[in-house]
Amino acid sequence: MNGDRSRPAYICAAFLLVVAFVVAGGARDDMVSLLFWRPLTMFMLAFAVALYWRKAWQSGRGVMLLACAIVTLPVLQLIPLPPVVWTALPGRELIVSIYRDAGMALPWQPLSVAQARTWNALFSLAAPLALLIFALSYDDQWHRKLLMILIGFGFASGILGLVQAIGPANGPLYFYRITNNGLSVGLFANRNHQAIFLAMLYPLIAARLALFQGKPDQLLFQRSLALAGGMLLLPLILMTGSRAGLILAVVGIAFALWVYRPPVSVARAADRLNDKHVRWVTYGLVFALLAMVTVVVLRTPALERIVGTDAADELRVLALPVIARATGTFLPFGSGLGTFVETYQIYEPDKLIMANYFNHAHNDFAELVLTAGIPGVLLLLWTAVLALASFRSLVRNRKLNVDGRGGTAQVLGRAGFSVLSMLALSSIADYPLRVPSLMLLGVVAAVWCSTAYRSARK
Repeated sequence: MNGDRSRPAYICAAFLLVVAFVVAGGARDDMVSLLFWRPLTMFMLAFAVALYWRKAWQSGRGVMLLACAIVTLPVLQLIPLPPVVWTALPGRELIVSIYRDAGMALPWQPLSVAQARTWNALFSLAAPLALLIFALSYDDQWHRKLLMILIGFGFASGILGLVQAIGPANGPLYFYRITNNGLSVGLFANRNHQAIFLAMLYPLIAARLALFQGKPDQLLFQRSLALAGGMLLLPLILMTGSRAGLILAVVGIAFALWVYRPPVSVARAADRLNDKHVRWVTYGLVFALLAMVTVVVLRTPALERIVGTDAADELRVLALPVIARATGTFLPFGSGLGTFVETYQIYEPDKLIMANYFNHAHNDFAELVLTAGIPGVLLLLWTAVLALASFRSLVRNRKLNVDGRGGTAQVLGRAGFSVLSMLALSSIADYPLRVPSLMLLGVVAAVWCSTAYRSARK
């Protein structure tokens, strides 16, 4: 594709990401901002399909097929079925008894037990599908720019979280009605999602440094800047009060070491320089920032939250047997995407009932099996196969020169695989991919993996 059409695709992708981080940082389906976000994403999807579908299909057929399969699943779950069919599905006995007790004839009804929720799940896929099409349609130079946008939003969210933590618990900088007041949430509604996003910056920073293009003396400064940013991330993650975030930070640092490979021609010249002034000034600023942020951390509830016990965490563990029982009842087809709340409440024991309802399983794999059944498991396996193929290709091309042909794609591919792996790990105890902004980050990471795999086969 020529540059004239590649540039608009990048602009559209960047626009979607920017708007998502500004207005779509929560996982609830009753956010007021969705009144703006959903129509916008439908328009962007129509635009992407009309102009870039063919290019995206040619550039990433495997990931496009997976995306189409994911969209098809809620569509199938919303097709009305005759009573003789849907009443025979597992787990529908309660619905049948309600109709009979009310003296009503059994209507045609889809597989989903809460159609509004499944419609919401279907509409939520418009943004990631649009971004996928856009991101597969432009060149490596634009992916570098998108990387910088993501890093920029990461640190902006971290600094915003710092201000939130030291300010009033119900201050105006908390943008969502239901949030973790008094802690660092940044551009999100949930502190865990803030911590996950900050932890994923480690491989992104490493990729940015590996893709550096400039003079040797500038590389020394960029290395110091990357080190400063990485060190600053630790207290910012600590301020969220998220234990999972701290674990992911360690994982992110390990991935960063895997992602980074110095630009050979520049690095060799840089290593011969001895710019001690740049290094010592940078390190001094780093330690000054760390000291300041550490003091702030000790003055906020974050540290107490990390070392203390949490009733919400205990509830997640107690709810797992209930979720497992519900899952067994609704197999093999599930209860319908997005229907966790209604399905869980059918089986929720009295001892677990509280003022706040359990909105997600806090284990996205378990929730997917409950709501999507065996088809959801097959989609997970399909995703795992593509991920393993990408990882195998990245390992085989680990020694590829960053300065050479395909070097950019391989660096971004390793960063993308790192991000996807961290999202998968965090999904064991949370639901990051139900947040639109993090879902779009996952799409960008998937495109980077797909592009790296394709470039390695040329």
